[in-house]
Amino acid sequence: MYFWKKSLLIQIVGSFLILSLITILIIGYTTFSQARGALKNSVFDSLNFAVKLKENEFNNWILDQRRNILAIAELPDINNQAKILLTSKKSTPEYESAKTLLHTSLKSFANNLNNLQELFILSKSSRVLVSSSSNKVGKYQALTQYSEVTKSPKYNLISNLYRSAETGKPMITFAIPIVDKNGQQLGLLASHLNLERIDFIIRDQAGLGQTARIYLVGNIGNNFSRVNVFVSATKFGSEEFPDGISSKGINDAINRKNGEGLYRNYKGVPVIGVYRWLEFQDLALLAEIDQTEAFASARHLATSILLVGLTLALVMAIAMLLLGRQIVRPILAIAHTAKLVSKGDLTQKVPVLTQDEIGFLAKTFNEMIQQLEGSYQKLSNYNRVLEVKVDERTQELKEKNTDLEQTLHKLKQTQAQLIQDEKMVALGQLVAGVAHEINNPVSFIYGNIKPARNYTESLLDLLNLYQQYYPVPAAEIIDMETIIELDFIREDFPCLLDSMEQGTSRIKEIVLSLRNFSRHDQSSQKQVNIHEGIDSTLLILQNRLKPRTGNLEIQIIKEYGNLPLVECLASQVNQVFMNILANGIDALEISWEKSKSKFLSIKPQIKIKTRVIDKNYISIHIIDNGIGIPEKVKNRIFEPFYTTKPIGKGTGLGLSLSYQIIVEKHGGNLYFNSVEEGTEIVIELPVFMDDHG
Repeated sequence: MYFWKKSLLIQIVGSFLILSLITILIIGYTTFSQARGALKNSVFDSLNFAVKLKENEFNNWILDQRRNILAIAELPDINNQAKILLTSKKSTPEYESAKTLLHTSLKSFANNLNNLQELFILSKSSRVLVSSSSNKVGKYQALTQYSEVTKSPKYNLISNLYRSAETGKPMITFAIPIVDKNGQQLGLLASHLNLERIDFIIRDQAGLGQTARIYLVGNIGNNFSRVNVFVSATKFGSEEFPDGISSKGINDAINRKNGEGLYRNYKGVPVIGVYRWLEFQDLALLAEIDQTEAFASARHLATSILLVGLTLALVMAIAMLLLGRQIVRPILAIAHTAKLVSKGDLTQKVPVLTQDEIGFLAKTFNEMIQQLEGSYQKLSNYNRVLEVKVDERTQELKEKNTDLEQTLHKLKQTQAQLIQDEKMVALGQLVAGVAHEINNPVSFIYGNIKPARNYTESLLDLLNLYQQYYPVPAAEIIDMETIIELDFIREDFPCLLDSMEQGTSRIKEIVLSLRNFSRHDQSSQKQVNIHEGIDSTLLILQNRLKPRTGNLEIQIIKEYGNLPLVECLASQVNQVFMNILANGIDALEISWEKSKSKFLSIKPQIKIKTRVIDKNYISIHIIDNGIGIPEKVKNRIFEPFYTTKPIGKGTGLGLSLSYQIIVEKHGGNLYFNSVEEGTEIVIELPVFMDDHG
């Protein structure tokens, strides 16, 4: 991208090359689409023709076998001997003679007509009386799915394939009724067909392509559990697909639909297919060819167009490169001269190499250099005078700027201190007032709980005496005892008084903590317990530490050391604790919003550790496990009004004022240690204050 923007020659050649490639791609794609469409129609025509041819040949073969079985049945010798066999008793000579003649004739027909696998005569009880296969005589042969052949010519003869109960192989059986002179059926002349010819008819795919496949599919299931399988002369299904086969073409054809389309075959290979439902055979006939082979010529054509186009584009790009260099060379000469002129060499002239627009540009540029040389001379004179005046004015501004910076710094500090002092005074007054107002009624309640307990015990004792000396009270008294649940009141009322006493005691502790935090009446130095100040601050911040919508509970871990009383300004030190703990809570909330997944396994927490450094100093460590302070803002963290929080989340005064209170007023130290997994704020306070405050 850098060279594209910096080189006009690259832009000219590149733009031409890109436009050429786009044109070639459009032509190649259009050609491929049109060729693909034409090939698709051609393949559909070929497959439809092949399917229609196979269907006709299949039907013709069925009709040929129909004619054969009809011709055999109409032979006088066969017909007469069959009637004798079906009407005579087995022990008569006529029966044996007819049986012998029929066996010889049927065996001869079966041997000479390859498509007839077996010829036999069945009695009305479905027993084989005579057959071309001697081992079948006398056996029971149930013809449940045979195709009945009649003398009336029909083109569409129903010839369903079925699974042989004896062999389990596909079979087609034709049968002709043998009737007496009254039209009563005596038996059947039947034939099992040899289906090898069907395989030859269907699987012959000469001329369709190397990947072309023509096959039959049948349904061996039922309406509730359909299983589609290959059908051949020898078996239903295949070892490769024991659970059946399925594709769009197979499913549509089995559902008695004829059609064509592009889909994936039973192996998941994209194919072009034509499918038909053979109604009178109860089979689906499909012809398919892989799309890869079908559209190969279209791809070859598109590839050839792309190769030729790319070659031409490359040749034209070289020509454009040579032409572009002729255009760019004068422009580069002008640019080189302009660069020298920009450095102050106004003696340069651009060579005029052509008489076209670029030559006109060179002449105009030379005229501009002449005008610029005159203007530069005048500007030099003005510049010398201006430099003197600027130096004088700059010196004055530097002196004033130094004074303004000092004044602004003091003003910021004063303003920050005033704002925070007002806020803390107002907060202290509010907290102290609320604590005072709560303390009076709570003290009243707390002080009256003990007398209430004594009164209650006396009343219960009196009630016990009544029950002792008047064991049988009136019915109305018994009803009232039941309604008010007297036994429960005796048991629960002392517990109720205990709970009230514990509650009021807890309120008194909270009020005391609020008063300890505010200390608005203690502006002078005083020895205080640092731990009480920390606990009072945590009590005020308790609402932010509890779990809220969108945030987890913040755990407080206290590791307090054995600290001495510290002489300090208690309310201001509590203010520092408030600022630092509030900042820690804000950091944990921001960390939760930015990386919730991390905090699902790491609970947010703030650890407070105190310890004695030596006899003169103590330290307070406040540590959170948030995201830490970014490296780029560490040097500015104690500046007034500087904050890393979003707008509305902070003023930037907290740490600045905390630094003033600890360092400037108490003579202590305030610093931090921050890494990617948390921030540690360290407060070091002297045990006894000097004159810093």
